[in-house]
Amino acid sequence: MERTLVIRFGALGDLCLCGWFLAGVADAGGPPTTLVTKARFAPLASCFAGVDEVIALDGAGWRDLVRLARRLRGRRGDVWLDAHAVLRSRALPLLAGRRVRARLRKGTLQRLALIGSRRSAWPAAAGAAPPSLLDRYCALAPAVGLAADVVRAAARPPLQGIHAPDPSPRLVLAPGARWETKRWPEAHAAALVDLMAGALPHALTVLLGPDEAAWYDGGPLAAAVARHPDARVLRDRPLPEIAAELAASRAAVVNDSGLLHLSEAVGTPVVALFGPTVRAFGYAPLLPRSVLLERDLDCRPCSRTGARPCHRGDLACLQDIPPATVLDTLRALLDRGAAS
Repeated sequence: MERTLVIRFGALGDLCLCGWFLAGVADAGGPPTTLVTKARFAPLASCFAGVDEVIALDGAGWRDLVRLARRLRGRRGDVWLDAHAVLRSRALPLLAGRRVRARLRKGTLQRLALIGSRRSAWPAAAGAAPPSLLDRYCALAPAVGLAADVVRAAARPPLQGIHAPDPSPRLVLAPGARWETKRWPEAHAAALVDLMAGALPHALTVLLGPDEAAWYDGGPLAAAVARHPDARVLRDRPLPEIAAELAASRAAVVNDSGLLHLSEAVGTPVVALFGPTVRAFGYAPLLPRSVLLERDLDCRPCSRTGARPCHRGDLACLQDIPPATVLDTLRALLDRGAAS
């Protein structure tokens, strides 16, 4: 039987959104799927609904890519889809002697146009708004004999079946992001921890990765967590364990980061805090109960990924989202869940 081989090396958020697409392909009656991704993501990707096989890229060098291509060269009957559209994902099929049937269209020019115009929403005069990343993935579906709209309608959180070890519902705060300009201010996060402890009955889990150690230890957020015995910190855990923690939670407060999309991938709604990036870039939350908080400033968006430092120097896009607003939004999200 013909199989689909999908290349998506990373990053975490993009991979989780690709998982929605792959789950939709499977539910729409598509062929079995092999996913090629980085080794660090392979244990998580193997849990995706609709993924029958995961092949890992070990290492980050060209020799590693050549070795992977040799492994794939002998496979026959696979339909290759490039769901990453970067240099390595373009090189891999060439090195393996294969052609891709379809390649992701990234929409980079549209994002750059938004940055150049400093518009947080796509202007109506410019025509249809840019598709989300999930919509771009679903545009690959005709290559495997499925209509894009059928797969989009079938797309769903790919990790909803993941085991949640702790049955007691908690809330999650994920204060990190790859770039400093995408992080809600630490003092705000600390204030939110104190507000949540007084206003909500749920215990709190703070998720930290290796990049957060430099600013968390000894800082105001660490002090706030220490004030509340029910709060706990999980550091540097494997991605499947983080996914299980999110699956056991009622909701998560996140930045525009990979953990936003990992939380939604397990079916847990989020309050997402967007600063230099905007909804129109295509990475907004997907779950109906999730909420995106942002400020309408004439300097947004200022960066395609958040890598560029704040040119104003005050990070007003995130500084101006007060902890009380986040608490009220989170409480409303939880109330909607209780009523459903």
